[in-house]
Amino acid sequence: MSGLMKIVILVPCSLFFVALVKFLYDYLWRPLRIQQMLNSQGTRGPPYRFIHGNNKEVAKMRQEALSKPMASRHDIFPRVQPHIYTWINKYGKNYLSWDGVRAELVIAEPELIKENMTPSVIASVETMLEKWKGYVGKEIELFQEFRLLTSEVISRTAFGSSYLEGQKIFDMLSKLAIIATKIFSRPEFLGSELTLVSFYSKLWKPADILESEELANEIQGCVMKMIKKREDRVVNGEADSFGNDFLGLLVNAYHDLDDKNMLSLGDLVDECKTFYLAGQDTVNSLLTWTVFLLAIHGDWQKRARREVIDIFGNQNPHPESIVKLKIMTMIINETLRLYGPANGLMRKTGREVQCEKLVLPANIDLYIANVVPQHDTQLWGDDVHLFKPERFAEGIAKATNYNAAAFCPFGIGPRSCVGISFATTEIKIALSMILQRYTISLSPAYVHSPLSVITIQPQHGIQVILKSLHNNFLYDYLWRPLRIQQMLNSQGIRGPPYRFIHGNNKEVAKMRQEALSKPTALGHDIFPRMQPHIYTWINKYGKNYLSWDGVRAELVISEPELIKEVLKNSEKAFPKRKPTVFISKLVGNGLVIVEGENWVKRRKLGNYAFHGESLKNMTPAVIDSVETMLEKWKGYVGKEIELSEEFRLLTSEVISRTAFGSSYLEGQKIFDMLGKLAIIANRNLFKTRIPWISKLWKSADILESEELANEIQGCVMKMIKKREDRVVNGEADSFGNDFLGLLVNVYHDLDDKNMLSLGDLVDECKTFYLAGQDTVNSLLTWTVFLLAIHGDWQEKARREVIDIFGNQNPHPEGIVKLKIMTMIINETLRLYGPANGLMRKIGREVQIGKLVLPANIDLYIANVVPQHDPQLWGDDVHLFKPERFAEGIAKATNYNAAAFCPFGIGPRSCVGMSFATTEIKIALSIILQRYMISLSPAYVHSPISVITVQPQHGIQVILKSLC
Repeated sequence: MSGLMKIVILVPCSLFFVALVKFLYDYLWRPLRIQQMLNSQGTRGPPYRFIHGNNKEVAKMRQEALSKPMASRHDIFPRVQPHIYTWINKYGKNYLSWDGVRAELVIAEPELIKENMTPSVIASVETMLEKWKGYVGKEIELFQEFRLLTSEVISRTAFGSSYLEGQKIFDMLSKLAIIATKIFSRPEFLGSELTLVSFYSKLWKPADILESEELANEIQGCVMKMIKKREDRVVNGEADSFGNDFLGLLVNAYHDLDDKNMLSLGDLVDECKTFYLAGQDTVNSLLTWTVFLLAIHGDWQKRARREVIDIFGNQNPHPESIVKLKIMTMIINETLRLYGPANGLMRKTGREVQCEKLVLPANIDLYIANVVPQHDTQLWGDDVHLFKPERFAEGIAKATNYNAAAFCPFGIGPRSCVGISFATTEIKIALSMILQRYTISLSPAYVHSPLSVITIQPQHGIQVILKSLHNNFLYDYLWRPLRIQQMLNSQGIRGPPYRFIHGNNKEVAKMRQEALSKPTALGHDIFPRMQPHIYTWINKYGKNYLSWDGVRAELVISEPELIKEVLKNSEKAFPKRKPTVFISKLVGNGLVIVEGENWVKRRKLGNYAFHGESLKNMTPAVIDSVETMLEKWKGYVGKEIELSEEFRLLTSEVISRTAFGSSYLEGQKIFDMLGKLAIIANRNLFKTRIPWISKLWKSADILESEELANEIQGCVMKMIKKREDRVVNGEADSFGNDFLGLLVNVYHDLDDKNMLSLGDLVDECKTFYLAGQDTVNSLLTWTVFLLAIHGDWQEKARREVIDIFGNQNPHPEGIVKLKIMTMIINETLRLYGPANGLMRKIGREVQIGKLVLPANIDLYIANVVPQHDPQLWGDDVHLFKPERFAEGIAKATNYNAAAFCPFGIGPRSCVGMSFATTEIKIALSIILQRYMISLSPAYVHSPISVITVQPQHGIQVILKSLC
């Protein structure tokens, strides 16, 4: 045999021999040596099994323990950790077991173990309790409720976001926790690593490992987006720092120029994952079990409630007094003893070390079973499994007889949990607010099944029954309004005082009736007539004031900086206000109302339908509609004609043809019914409705609005059916590319994520029928009115139109060049903008400017106020002067976006803005090419608000032909 052949044979054999030796050393000799060493010192345990250690035994015990529910007792140790319970009883309080080939010394002998975020927590609890009002007397599942609460709290306090923003991260972390628990329960796994031979595990990864890696990568991506968002705000000048919350501190450390302080990107992401999980999961577990124990121990629930009422009364908890909650502290400590979130603490020996009488070799794992001493009869007495918070009446030290390791649910020493104070403060706030409002009893449906999934959780949830402590009527109609009023008054926000039940509605109705009872002079200072209550109270109480729509607190904001902060906010702190019953009938749950992912989906449809190329494609239909109107006008030359009705027909025809592929005649019934609904909504704008009366008795307006809403739905359904039938019958190969076609396409989408329900489809049609017609009608009417009384600007606009189009119809390329007309439209929007104001609400307690605002109050953004403010526009603010906009909106407003926002600003600005202004420019251009318009002597100046600003008695003009 040649030397080369010998080498070829010898090298693989040598490698195999080395691998075999290492394998036998790792999987046989070393475990047996450690076992013998500790056995010789009196530390015994279940014998090491080749490769798997004791994992198969552990999995079997856990499976048996979890296969059946337990009695409603607090001796949970045998169920959640049956292997430790069994082996401690068999081998003693310290024993050696095997996690695969990893030696794990379980230690249960005590001698061996040794803010200011209150407002955010209160706001999150308020939101949860607002929802609970609908569950009084019914069953509610606590674990899921508290999961949402604690997720929201850690998101807001540590990461400056909301639960919705972090929802994907929480969901993925939950999946990872389940996978980790599942893997831990399998004998073939070692923690998160395979206990099979290392080279085999590199060749094959099971589905759980692959899924966990994918989830970890997705979580990293989500965290990176949050970091990028912080960085972008600083780069773009929107913020001067990364923030002072936990995420802000991490990003600061990541950008630190000192290597000693700098945090790597990987460490930053890992810290976020840790705090998302620990900050939510631990508190959720503890809060859930605390309320569970109070639900079955009514005496302690009463004692805790008395303490809360004695300290806070009916006010929200405050930091100075949270520390005085002695009884609640005892209850939380006893819950931690019985149902502490952590099952145990992991350590390892870094070198050979002597621990009491034991000499431990290097590189073995230590499992500190802190749950064992907390359930030990020798330490706590024969009543160890009973819920007795009085154990902690004189503090933890006295309760444990000064043995720190007998009670260490959060660990002890330098690596004790950093979030102890945060967790207990959050729980005390939540418990206080719950106990102020409800008594809680356990539902008969509850099955006692504690389960270990990272923390101790109820396997089937915890079902309880809520009973309100308040007379809801007095709470809603007296106590809460007075509390909100007092809170805002203390910050300098005043306003008309709250009146029982009706709020300020009677005052508003009286002011409006007086203002509308007589016409106004022919000027453009319409604010006192349109919104006399806001005009009066702004002058009396200041630009921001508090008023009352029945029991609903409404903070009116007219200060530009606050308007901008609210409308541009992207943190979901200011969602859309829930509409009144009449507005709901009018627009349904359409784009102007809907929130969250549904809004994003529908906004994309609106953007696609009314921007860019779509607008160009609509131009011929708009021109045809205007031509039809002007053909009729030929018979009125030299005579009086009423503009608002003419433009109502025109704008109805345009939205019908461009968005719905029909004609005004086909949609006439819908427009008529929407008009009636608008009148009903306006009539009921300041009428007080008491919910329980409304359920018993429906007014004539409610009945009529319901009937109209049903009829509108029937008409829209016919239009949809017509589209569907054309495709089914082969008359068309698609549902169409207009707005209705896009909606029907999405309705038929097979992907649930994209699909639109039938109800949503109908609501979007209602919204766009109304907004696409009413808004444009109002703006076009007032623009022509202003040109009729300002002949100089009418002539300037006409010359521009002739210069660009001659006598030809408008075309898209020329429409963008109409600078003078743009100035005229902007000045009309400033003086007679269609929207009277924009509605929002406060989703959670939030700070804007210097104000701290409580959750669940309404915001009314009075954008008309800055548009009529002489401090912003000069003493000629009420004059029609389009030249203000000669250099654009930014220059006209001195770069103050909120000084002029007729279509709103920020993410929820009007989707149809470009469509409206394009339609108006086309109509104006064609009208100015053919007619000169002057105001009729018969005109009476009486602007009125009916959804949009409209002329109460119409606008009469005289036409003079130019052709």
